Amino acid sequence: MSGPKIITTPPSPGLMSLVRRPSRGSALIIGTLGVTLIAALLFAATRGDQHSTPRTTAGVDVGHIHGIGVDPGSDQLYIGAHLGTFSVTPEGTVQPVGVVRNDTMAFTVTGPGRFLASGHPEIGTDQPVHLGLIESRDAAATWESVSLAGDADFHALDTATGGRTWGADSARGLLLTSTDTRSWDTVASGQFIDVAADPAGQDIALVTTGTGQLRFYDPTGTSTAVPDSPTLTFIDWAAPDLLVGLGPDGTVFASTSTASSWERVGQVPGRPSALEVTDTGWYAASDQGLFSSTSSGSSWQPLFTYDSAP
Repeated sequence: MSGPKIITTPPSPGLMSLVRRPSRGSALIIGTLGVTLIAALLFAATRGDQHSTPRTTAGVDVGHIHGIGVDPGSDQLYIGAHLGTFSVTPEGTVQPVGVVRNDTMAFTVTGPGRFLASGHPEIGTDQPVHLGLIESRDAAATWESVSLAGDADFHALDTATGGRTWGADSARGLLLTSTDTRSWDTVASGQFIDVAADPAGQDIALVTTGTGQLRFYDPTGTSTAVPDSPTLTFIDWAAPDLLVGLGPDGTVFASTSTASSWERVGQVPGRPSALEVTDTGWYAASDQGLFSSTSSGSSWQPLFTYDSAP
């Protein structure tokens, strides 16, 4: 059986003109290096593995949290983390799910009991270092490989209402999209921190770039910058009229105007690593723990904090 199809879509002319423009003098070179350094630092601080510090809560080894999701069939809260997938009760009790302890670098809930994830296998297995896209249809009890095994290391995944999935592949620096999770099209190249699919089912996604800027993309690679937006790392397009984002310092922003204007609404403790906004509550992870808000982000309560925070 042949492997998954990847069709490379050339960047838009506007992007190409920026990439290929020759440097003119040391000032431009220094400026370019400065932007590159900022991008590298911001990307490493948000989507890097960050595994040097153990993260344990109530004796449960969790590790750095990379994704949050709520199962619509059970309203159960789940997190994808360095040491596997975990369920979290409203009281903050954390319980490992299943027997697989993959380093889950991307995690999203797409339907009742159906989860998508990516990352790296637990130590001691014969799986490729990059898991590509994996799927569970029993709420993380078991997982199976779907596509791009050995190639893609998704650090962000999101699926629109109509079924189109978007993913930021950190290993190759690509923004990818798929209508069946098996055959993928290349949308753009670069480093992307997070991706949020349009919940109305339109073929469009909002991404945060490696420098924390916002851009809209469609499947053909057509891209539109969002002017005057705050610097954001993690985003969630929770409803057609609600976008939520986290700044690198945990500042919470919300937009009810499809990203044309933003309001600062609150603050998440610590350096953020994941965001999920649902009808029942808002959830954010940071290097301090896992937090929830029932006040549209204006105040945050810890579901759990790490036994020893960095």
